[in-house]
Amino acid sequence: MATLTLRDIRKSYPGAAAETIKGVSLDVADREFVVFVGPSGCGKSTLLRMIAGLEDISGGELAIDGVRMNETGPAGRGLAMVFQSYALYPHMTVRQNMEFALKLAKLPVVERRAKVEEAARILQLTDYLDRTPRQLSGGQRQRVAIGRAIVRSPKVFLFDEPLSNLDAALRGQMRLELARLHNELAATMIYVTHDQIEAMTLADKIVVLRAGRVEQLGSPLELYRDPANIFVAGFIGAPKMNLHPGRVLDTRPDGVRIALDSGPVLDVAVAGDRLAPGAAITFGARPEDITVAGTAGPDRLSGRVVVVEHLGGQTLVHLETDSGESWLVQTDGSSTIAIGDTVHLGFDGTVSHVFDGQGQAVPRLHRHDPSAEAARIRAVS
Repeated sequence: MATLTLRDIRKSYPGAAAETIKGVSLDVADREFVVFVGPSGCGKSTLLRMIAGLEDISGGELAIDGVRMNETGPAGRGLAMVFQSYALYPHMTVRQNMEFALKLAKLPVVERRAKVEEAARILQLTDYLDRTPRQLSGGQRQRVAIGRAIVRSPKVFLFDEPLSNLDAALRGQMRLELARLHNELAATMIYVTHDQIEAMTLADKIVVLRAGRVEQLGSPLELYRDPANIFVAGFIGAPKMNLHPGRVLDTRPDGVRIALDSGPVLDVAVAGDRLAPGAAITFGARPEDITVAGTAGPDRLSGRVVVVEHLGGQTLVHLETDSGESWLVQTDGSSTIAIGDTVHLGFDGTVSHVFDGQGQAVPRLHRHDPSAEAARIRAVS
């Protein structure tokens, strides 16, 4: 496989008022699974196409295994790309689709056949080699498209939202297939998606993009538990983090005391030297970090239940406060909370978040056991 290096990569189009990609720097290690994630229009597919050589690089440097590739065409980069659409030849069998690029490269028949059969084994397509695409399910067609990439033995696999055309059940199945494939091939992979659950479950490293810039990069757990700013906090995680305004009352060595606009006064274990009394802040709490308390109190939030989602192993409770704020709390699957109930919420200041007036995270003073956090993320994903 290969390493990939991006240094201050930029993309601008003639006549455009602003750059599309605004100085992205990134190191992708050998055999790493990196996911580009972000909202529509953030530049993730453009960046992937620049890596593939399908878009020119306006500035910066792209290197594969330490060799500059800015001026090298797609065929010379040793990459393979899997697109959102399957783009299979309808008149060809699965075998013919998978070996077509090898045939154009004039590989001997025996070598072509061996590569196709090995890819079919990996993708569990051996029994379908003589079928045409119309005889396959959506998931099988996507596996054929991946097989066309595997037979080329690329340095890096590039995936551009490959699961977006599949229904929810197939997407879940194909996520497992891709994770298994990465492990079996020991391959370097770069994957683009707008689905943060795909990012959380597949990635070794996530790159969160917004408006052509990297907002944060790191492991799924790092981004989930320590988002760098309000944008990442609101984008990563399902269900989303609760984010509500407040102000600083005072600072201490062990944290800060804040008052939420909705009433509660809370002690949060974040670095007090970053904040001053009276400063406006945004308070953040994951739904699973909030508890349903038995009574009201100055450090509790009270609200009326407006929606209850029973999801089997967990229940999502949507609240509305007297001030009109909406809050979401995750409780046990056996919860008996009903619409119209008034409930009181308690907060754990060691796992809550505070963002300053510029939307940047104030560093927390506590970290958590990674294995426990991994189990928690699996539960909410």
